[in-house]
Amino acid sequence: MRIGIDAASIAGDKGGVGWHTHHLLQALLAVKEEVDYFGYLRPGSLREGGLDGWPLNERMRWVEAPRWLMPWRGAWDGLDLYHGPNFKMHTRGRFGGVVTIHDLWLARHPEYSRKLLGQAGSSRRARATALQARKVVTVSEFSAREMVELYGIPCEHVVVIHNGVSEDFYPGCDEQEVAELRRRWAIPPAGFILFVGGADPRKNHRLFLQAVAQSRSQLGERVMVLVGDAEHPGGSYRATAQALGIERQVRYTGRLDRADLRRLYACAEVFVFPSRYEGFGMPVLEALACGAPTITSSTSSLPEVAGDSALLVDPDDVEALGRAMMTLLSDVDLRHTLRRRGFERARLFTWQRAAARTSALYHELCA
Repeated sequence: MRIGIDAASIAGDKGGVGWHTHHLLQALLAVKEEVDYFGYLRPGSLREGGLDGWPLNERMRWVEAPRWLMPWRGAWDGLDLYHGPNFKMHTRGRFGGVVTIHDLWLARHPEYSRKLLGQAGSSRRARATALQARKVVTVSEFSAREMVELYGIPCEHVVVIHNGVSEDFYPGCDEQEVAELRRRWAIPPAGFILFVGGADPRKNHRLFLQAVAQSRSQLGERVMVLVGDAEHPGGSYRATAQALGIERQVRYTGRLDRADLRRLYACAEVFVFPSRYEGFGMPVLEALACGAPTITSSTSSLPEVAGDSALLVDPDDVEALGRAMMTLLSDVDLRHTLRRRGFERARLFTWQRAAARTSALYHELCA
């Protein structure tokens, strides 16, 4: 069986979809079966070292192809099935194609679209792609319901395959790591609360910093460490902190590699992720795997991912978030309980399980 996969997102600076595709493809190649994979890349990806670190595998062939040529590649390469893990399906195999749609954030909230002509055209194209695909894969039951409600996709046409958590995320923070974190970002001995997501309004950093401002007297000398792009057309870490008068308590790290991010998760006193909308919410799963006591939203897919291993709050209720932070900071037993539950929860989400379900879907459609 020959499976083609859009692998363009794994080359270079990976976003969320890039890491999803990276881990899924590696786990698929670890499955012992007679399946050959064709990973389609943008021209120049191999020459520019975009796949450095990928082990050689006789079942994996990398193909650089311009976008305009992709509609014919499925036939030229003799594909049985094509999988587009990034919302689009650029070609097809003998048995058609599969598309992964991770979330419908902009279809649900088109007012946040940055496209010149708005979101309507993109949403129509995404819906058309979903209807043309043999199956639509999505990463949570929440996103599956969104597909049915917003796009009118029949529920039997949608397959839910949860993401896994990478083995790069694990607990443990020794004294040397703590000292390095304190030195690098001027973190006092009192410790820090962690926020990950960037200044995108969807990630809701304003609510987090408002809760910090309201609770500053109870937070003492603790600082807030904010990971991700500090500036976004829809918001700014710095401007929000300055407007609230708490800029001295806030540290900005920018984007981090996975090793540094793991250390922050593992060493944080509390991790806060009050996102307004997530198709899955990988930072929550990563934090749980690292042992971070977690607060997240009670909406979208986040309760599905967190289960009973995190405190859930309304992402529009600043007082509720403030109370949850104070509860976790003051209750050592609760933090220990959430850590234990978090480890158990994270073990339910593996890339091996995701690959097994994905492979089974390929075989079903090519039978």
